[in-house]
Amino acid sequence: MKYAGTNLFSPVRIISYLFLAVIAVFAIFPFYWMLINSLKPSDEVFAIPPTYFPSEINVESYTNLFASTSMFPRNMLNSLIVATCTALLATLVATMAGYSFSKFRFPGNRPLSYSLFLTQMFPVAAILVPLFIIFQRLGLYNTLGALIVAGMAFSVPVAIWLMIGFFDAIPSELIDAALIDGASQIGVLFRIILPISVNGIVATTMYIFISAWSELLFAVTFTSSRELATLPVALSNFTGQYGTDWTGMMAASVLTALPVAIIFLILQRYFVQGITAGAVKS
Repeated sequence: MKYAGTNLFSPVRIISYLFLAVIAVFAIFPFYWMLINSLKPSDEVFAIPPTYFPSEINVESYTNLFASTSMFPRNMLNSLIVATCTALLATLVATMAGYSFSKFRFPGNRPLSYSLFLTQMFPVAAILVPLFIIFQRLGLYNTLGALIVAGMAFSVPVAIWLMIGFFDAIPSELIDAALIDGASQIGVLFRIILPISVNGIVATTMYIFISAWSELLFAVTFTSSRELATLPVALSNFTGQYGTDWTGMMAASVLTALPVAIIFLILQRYFVQGITAGAVKS
């Protein structure tokens, strides 16, 4: 069978499909295992031989997460607030800065933009103590604001470089033509540049959101109350002195990964196109 002059069942294609299928199994199986263990009775989790489908569907671990005494809904709301605010604010700053670095020439443009890489040379643990002291003196310790500010401090430099790549792919002649037609710099940015940069903006926002959603070190260091715990911190609540609630932990892990998976599936077209556009410079 041939389609558009290409043999769909050629040995090369079959080997490629088999290779991709194996990679897909390795990528998906951990999530499948996490899901089925969240639905198993607790005594079946460590059964030997292991069962690859629960003998009895048990949703008690999920209902316990949303019981009146559970902090899980509050933890999920905290993660949503932190990840959303971090992503939106960091993308806003990165968009403005990336456009400036890409389309304006000023003294120190390139050295300053390259210096953004210096922020990635320092491990996060190296600046936890200075940030902790700063947040304490500013009254931000044990607040969600501390997590948002800390998340922005590490995501903005990377986001700026992503946006520079996206804006570099836009021909400067397009901006010059708009300026000749009487548009202002602000008008060019909001009426021309941003609409055609939607893919890049969405890709950058998704990257920052996923990073902030799964961030643990800042959440452990800069918050101490259960009411302000985010989902990565909340997962430790299933481990106690005398045992671990594995089905509960698996259920919480499924619900932690689910929003990110849904967002990615909905916006994957923008994400892929944005990453591709950012990799091509004019």
